[in-house]
Amino acid sequence: MKHEPDGPAGRPGRHFAVLRWVALGEQILGSALVVLVFALMLVQALQRYLPMDSWIWAGELARFSLVWLTFAVAGYLMGHDSHITLKLIDHSVPAGALRFVTIVANLVIAAVCAGFAYEAFELLRLPPLQTSPGLGMPVKWLYLIPLIGLVLTAVRALVAIVAPGAGNGEQAGGWEGGQAR
Repeated sequence: MKHEPDGPAGRPGRHFAVLRWVALGEQILGSALVVLVFALMLVQALQRYLPMDSWIWAGELARFSLVWLTFAVAGYLMGHDSHITLKLIDHSVPAGALRFVTIVANLVIAAVCAGFAYEAFELLRLPPLQTSPGLGMPVKWLYLIPLIGLVLTAVRALVAIVAPGAGNGEQAGGWEGGQAR
């Protein structure tokens, strides 16, 4: 039985297997939040036409879930190169310069996400001064999912610098000869 090396020349490296599990978790959480937002909006719409008491917390939880959804899938989108980008540069510069621009962009993304993650961590450390009016949830809990999403996005940006194409847990080595596969 022949042993093939892990990494760019062989099958996906074992050290990127963690990213596959993280991506699966992000997909599951993102899907659950989309379903939750849909269900809560449906409940709110039905409450307008049915003779029942209104659930104030439903609208509040729907808004919180939409914010959480944004941050929960940011790392997944970063790892799959599906985040919002301007592709104008991709078509107007040579491949070597494009690699440089990609590295700089990923460094900026990692730095911004790390800064925001630090601030979210600091907000989580504060004593619970406020609670949300409908749920009674401490407002500082609102920052937990954005903290996790920002950290994962920063990690994926750094992985994209070191091993292009591996941010989603797939095989590394997306750049050969200065061109993307």
